[in-house]
Amino acid sequence: MRRAAAVLLAIACVAPAALLATAPAAAVNLAQVGSFQSPVYVAAPLGDTSRVFVVEQAGRVQLLQDGAPAGTFLDLTDRVLSGGERGLLSIAFSPDYLTNGLFYVYYTAKSPTGAITIEEHRRNPADPARADPAYSRTVLQIPHSLQDNHNGGQLQFGTDGMLYAGTGDGGGSGDPYGNGQRTTGDAAGDGANPLLGKILRIDPAGTGPASAQPHAIGLRNPFRFSFDRTSGDLSIGDVGESKYEEVDFAAAPGIGAGLNYGWNGYEGDHTYPGDNPVSSAAGFTFPVIEHTHADGWCSIIGGYVVRDPALPELAGQYVYGDYCKNRLYAAQLAPGGATGDHDLGLPAVGKLSSFGEDGCGRLYAASLDGPVYRLASSGACAGPAPFAGFLPAGAPPAAGGVTGAANTRAPVLTLRASALQRALRLGYLRVRVSCDEQCQVRASARIVIARSPAAAPLRARTVTRTLGANARVALQLSLPRTTRARIARALASPRRRATATVTVRARDAAGHAATRTVRVRIARR
Repeated sequence: MRRAAAVLLAIACVAPAALLATAPAAAVNLAQVGSFQSPVYVAAPLGDTSRVFVVEQAGRVQLLQDGAPAGTFLDLTDRVLSGGERGLLSIAFSPDYLTNGLFYVYYTAKSPTGAITIEEHRRNPADPARADPAYSRTVLQIPHSLQDNHNGGQLQFGTDGMLYAGTGDGGGSGDPYGNGQRTTGDAAGDGANPLLGKILRIDPAGTGPASAQPHAIGLRNPFRFSFDRTSGDLSIGDVGESKYEEVDFAAAPGIGAGLNYGWNGYEGDHTYPGDNPVSSAAGFTFPVIEHTHADGWCSIIGGYVVRDPALPELAGQYVYGDYCKNRLYAAQLAPGGATGDHDLGLPAVGKLSSFGEDGCGRLYAASLDGPVYRLASSGACAGPAPFAGFLPAGAPPAAGGVTGAANTRAPVLTLRASALQRALRLGYLRVRVSCDEQCQVRASARIVIARSPAAAPLRARTVTRTLGANARVALQLSLPRTTRARIARALASPRRRATATVTVRARDAAGHAATRTVRVRIARR
């Protein structure tokens, strides 16, 4: 079923059961931070406490610097097909953005018409307030020309360093292509496509359908989902069909890998199209929150679990809303159900389009009418907020791990490398790593040729190794023969330079993760 074109995210919705009408803390308020052109998402890089990025549906990303407008960071209006539910829908920054400058966008393309497109971009080396206009790389593109709705739209990095994306079922009423339950077929198909109606797990270094694997299936339009920045738990706001809206939940560390949320056999906690109540069925996972259209819900907007130390009134509560309801709600989520679901009693946010977090962990709400608000009591920034084991690049490890979670201390990862390396002669890049506990490390490298903007980044071979506690190990990332040849040809020009960015991710036995990045220059000979 379709919503009116003005309803960016809609598509059908769902509405849940009993609400607990508890009053919010009086101190919590909505502080407007700016007004934009149809804002649909808010985000910031990990560890960056001064910048906030606002995504506009037409194809621009606007920058707020220390609370003040700082211009357009990225302009993709020439390639974004916008209108109704289409447009530039979200942005996600690499966990190492402060050092590698990489970020990713999700949009519907003008060409091929309506195609769901996930692209890699990078910060402009000469101006950190702007994206590099000379670089972009398509990570994944999924045909979506037959219907203009149910485009999904969310990008988020998980605690494993992989990029997660929520795709809609392809549009139309009742999932006419059967994509919610489709697990095989042509990933290049328009209409029937096994990558639609899913949460996808994507290797951000990859390209094409081979880089994406379905993480969870049976979703109608998971327009907004999020990871709890303390626990890593996954929460999904899945837009329903004609009667019900739902919130799905999966706890870390598995975060629901392989789960089937039921669409199109179930809409919320009810059979579809029969509308018979159901609490469980073999092979399916049912929502922890359901709301009904009869209560005024129409298109659920998934939110975030509040981990802002400056907002203790809502600590640990999942804040979410609905495009039609215009109210903000909160609940405590847990496997199998939610408790304390209630209206926060805050002023209405008309045409609510999204929530988002900044580098301090503060929560934002955006309205298609223009305003972007921050949920606040004091509004203060408590400093860089870790994300489930990831630490901002260059920041010291948090004592005792991530605040507020038991047994979530990230391993302390050390990464060192020579600034100038003779990788052409040796055939490999070399880095030295250590962990303060036993952990598995994965090292990868991207090589960029300066003054050659059209060339795609090259890659060294990925290395995986298990390290003993405090063992210092040298890792060699070998360069494929063709890569060495391309670098050698490029460096034959005195105006060109080859730079390798090596990223090492470490994970301990408990699943806690840390990541570090180092940049080195490749010598000419």
